[in-house]
Amino acid sequence: MINERKRSRVMRVAQRGFTLIEVMIVIVIIGLIAGAVSFGVVPKLKKAKIETAKMVVQKIANAAAATMGTSSACPKGLEDLVATGDLSKSQLKDPWGTPYVFRCPGVKDPDGVDVTSNGPDKQPGTPDDLNSWELNQ
Repeated sequence: MINERKRSRVMRVAQRGFTLIEVMIVIVIIGLIAGAVSFGVVPKLKKAKIETAKMVVQKIANAAAATMGTSSACPKGLEDLVATGDLSKSQLKDPWGTPYVFRCPGVKDPDGVDVTSNGPDKQPGTPDDLNSWELNQ
């Protein structure tokens, strides 16, 4: 009989579940961990996007220069570089989803090309733009 009471009490405690306070504490802990992770990851993600855009701007400029060296004619656009295999379709837009600006012959580099990414703000002519003629320096 004592054994049955003890077992019954153990079963009630096991079925009780979590209290609201316990659930709230777990949610707060998960929120703190997520905040700490995003605090460290978000700035690195922004920097990685900028570095990726710089590399693709350089790749486009180099591919256009190679095309001009072999055919002595300017590529009409980025699609020409995709057709030759020097560029992939995924590289037609910068990491922020805006198309790269391509000019051949360039205004800043009349003997070559001008390639620009409008940068994180997606606006042309702002300080965060990534320009091929500035990256070559």
